[in-house]
Amino acid sequence: MKVAFYASAQDNVPQVAELSWPELSAKLVAHRRSRCPTSPCPRGCPAKNGPAWSPVDIVERRRSENVRAVTVAVFDLDHLTSPQLSCLDAVRSRGLAFAVHSTHSNRPPEDYCLRLVMPLSRPVLPREWPSVREAAIRLLDLPADPATKDLARLYFLPDAPEGVEPMALSAEGMPLDVDGLLAMARSGLPATPPPPDDAPADLYELRALLRRIRKPEHVALVRRALAGEPLAPIGGQDNALNALMSCAAFVLPLGTPESAIVELFRASFAATDWQEGTEHLCEQALFKLRRHKERRRARDASQLADNRAIWEALGGSTPASLSIDAPGFEEDAPDPDAWVGELLLDTTKDGGKRIRNCQANVFTVLLKSPEWRGVFRFNEVTKGLEVEASPLGPSVDLETLDVLVANWIQLSKYGQLGLMPKAHVVAQQLLAVAKANSYDPVADYLAELVWDGKPRLDELLVTYFGARGEPNYLRAVGAKFAISAVARALRPGCKVDTVMILEGPQGLRKSTAFRILGGRYFSDATIDVTSKDSAMLASQFWFIELAELSTFRKSEDQALKAFITRVEDTYRPPYGRANVKSPRRCIFVGTTNDDDYLRDPTGHRRFWPVKCTRIDTEGLARDRDQIWAEAVVRFHQGEDWWLSNEEAAGAEQQAALRMENHGDSRKEVILKWLLEMPADRRPSDVTLLQVGVEAFALHPAQVDLRFSREIGAALKSLHFTRGQRRMGDGTRPLVYYLPDELKDAPTEKHGERPRAFRP
Repeated sequence: MKVAFYASAQDNVPQVAELSWPELSAKLVAHRRSRCPTSPCPRGCPAKNGPAWSPVDIVERRRSENVRAVTVAVFDLDHLTSPQLSCLDAVRSRGLAFAVHSTHSNRPPEDYCLRLVMPLSRPVLPREWPSVREAAIRLLDLPADPATKDLARLYFLPDAPEGVEPMALSAEGMPLDVDGLLAMARSGLPATPPPPDDAPADLYELRALLRRIRKPEHVALVRRALAGEPLAPIGGQDNALNALMSCAAFVLPLGTPESAIVELFRASFAATDWQEGTEHLCEQALFKLRRHKERRRARDASQLADNRAIWEALGGSTPASLSIDAPGFEEDAPDPDAWVGELLLDTTKDGGKRIRNCQANVFTVLLKSPEWRGVFRFNEVTKGLEVEASPLGPSVDLETLDVLVANWIQLSKYGQLGLMPKAHVVAQQLLAVAKANSYDPVADYLAELVWDGKPRLDELLVTYFGARGEPNYLRAVGAKFAISAVARALRPGCKVDTVMILEGPQGLRKSTAFRILGGRYFSDATIDVTSKDSAMLASQFWFIELAELSTFRKSEDQALKAFITRVEDTYRPPYGRANVKSPRRCIFVGTTNDDDYLRDPTGHRRFWPVKCTRIDTEGLARDRDQIWAEAVVRFHQGEDWWLSNEEAAGAEQQAALRMENHGDSRKEVILKWLLEMPADRRPSDVTLLQVGVEAFALHPAQVDLRFSREIGAALKSLHFTRGQRRMGDGTRPLVYYLPDELKDAPTEKHGERPRAFRP
């Protein structure tokens, strides 16, 4: 059977492994020990966050839509009393295989929290799983938590707080018969009764609803609370708690159990330095939550009455009452159902009201009506119109979209009340509606990441790319590259005019590495920097690869330099009526198989070469989210994404080594190194290793035979004299003596091109 493993609850990249039932069962009866921050351990204790698993065969990221099959049945048996433990005897009496272990919240003998895991006779397709799960619960009479129905849900591996005796046992037997359970479901097996009001809620769904909050002051607060961080420093805690409970009361369904809301924020409450203690903080949270719920009920009742009056004036059916299971919207946010009042109306001869057949009303219906609200979106990265959850059905032909939408409106209640648009009128409104619902998927992805605190950026190039070279240079370039990508995503149009270049033999998977980091917003399409089409391409991706830089002609050097330094792109979209200006969201990256690929000596600072020996694509895929999460944190902390003057000098030296006709370039590097020294501190002679390390900022291992020969040729052309120096230990190393002209040449300022001396 295939199951997925995760490093922690924040890990979204599954590591799928194939295990036998005995192998998995052994993992499920061995508890790790954790140290809780308080005693007794609070619910939602952060100490339980550790290695986790999911009983599914899954691809890519942890999402329900990525689940291929359910491979093991898992049932959470939470808050059982001693008599309820008899359900395990029923499982054993049927001769079924199982493993059961206590969870972190287990507190016997008053409160048993157990997890029951059972093998299946075959993998279960996602569409089959609800029926199989329901039938198994009925068959075994299990008091199972309904939250475990989420396909991609992860479960912590067995864990127990210090001082609490864990419980674990397993039994061999038959697996659950999947086809038999499906047959029971088809034959009319009664459905599991709905959970009572105080049953556990789906915390993942509640978190997703809270993340839709848009007020800037609330976004940061909710993010901290869901991440288990303190609400606020002392002095601002009560206001922060009040705002958080307002968000929960107004955004979550009114029927959400109070215990579920407290559970959402319990880790944050435990981390908050509340003077009267965490339990008092929870009590205050519930008090504020109830007060805000009353205010929401009053608001909803008033708005519902207003909306009814509008529909009755139009002669249409009145809207249904608001359900306690329906999500809400933030306090003081516009009522999403008050949009009807924005429609332009005409008065008929008999005094009735009709919706005016005009473009403004088409725009309003497509943007704000409950049927079309949020259906059309504009992707700020791809610059494309997207259709999601359309009333037209799951598959929509974009070429005939205007006709299909026009037909739908004409046949709907809006058409019956007078709105009868033509297809060309709808076509004119679609893009405007989509742009009113613009979103940035890359920025949204980065905003959802939670860093686990483990540093990865400084060793990014060494760890994942097997980079060789001067350690300080590699640390700086790896971190700056990642932070610059985040900067372009979160602050489009900011200045990023550098290109990290991966060097290595063909087949090293250099492009694959960038594709993993950039995801679906990576492009390796051929770039013609002299074409206007390249500006449009640059506006549609996050990562753009400049593949095989050596193929760029020397005549294109200036165009390439100008292209990568732009902060916005101007182009005309397909079928567009005017040019648009788009702040640049992308960064450029390079790959090459060659050693000598740069031609423009004035552009060295823009290129960050990295010599790769191996690329760990599996590690990159596994850690990608955490790499970007750390980069986001460091960006928000204000870290620069450009090199310091000292670091930039090292990058220029590295780029100079990649110059076509690099002999001349290497002479310039050597001259620059010596002439920036005061004349009285210049050495009388140098060794090849000394020049490689000090002038070119190379690691000693990089000064190989080939490079030593090139340095020697450059020194000879600068009129250095080759000789040997007698050392105290009797050795006579090869050295190169400086010419007199160079010994006495004036000192150059740092960064100035040498002019005082010419060979």
